[in-house]
Amino acid sequence: MNFLNNVFLFIFTPNCEICGKIAKSYICNNCLKNIEEDPQIVKYNSNIHCYTFKYEGLIREKILQYKFFNKPYLYKMFSEFFVKNEKVCGFLKNYDIIISVPMTKRKIAQRGYNQAELIAKEIAKNVANLKLEKDILIKVKETKAQSTLNKNERLENVKNVYKVQNEQKIKEKNILLFDDIYTTGATCHECIKTLKLAGAKTVGILTIAKDFQKTN
Repeated sequence: MNFLNNVFLFIFTPNCEICGKIAKSYICNNCLKNIEEDPQIVKYNSNIHCYTFKYEGLIREKILQYKFFNKPYLYKMFSEFFVKNEKVCGFLKNYDIIISVPMTKRKIAQRGYNQAELIAKEIAKNVANLKLEKDILIKVKETKAQSTLNKNERLENVKNVYKVQNEQKIKEKNILLFDDIYTTGATCHECIKTLKLAGAKTVGILTIAKDFQKTN
């Protein structure tokens, strides 16, 4: 029986998504330490916005793989960056509900998954009193890819494309909005405006990374 248990543990032990070695979690302690010591890495949190990385180097590469190269399993690694960080967890405890930036059904069908929602769901599983809501904020029309537009075009591109349903669930609640990358903030702030108009008490932002190179 012990032999079978050991075989089971070996087969289902996660690999570190950075170095590929067998580890106790989806990023090993050595790689986590190396990333945290990288001068390009930042940990920023305020009352309304929290992000962990600059959108550069290895993190940028992993986010691109996650979004565009059919690697949905990387959500485990990204979520661990948040739930293993005491300061971030302290930030998360200020909120009642976590909502991911929504995609249209057509876009989800093309990609196969909503990358932000997968991470938000995993965060909610690991943070007490933080509940994931998937049927609140919806995207009602297709838009151009924000990455192809300048700052002013981004603002116009997302105007009035989000809608709140089931408003009673967010009345007087503290909402945390999750997205993968923060650039000009056009998408996040349009979502925040929509949520507040629907009765949310406060809305904060959580992102994996901030793109300092493309703000215009």
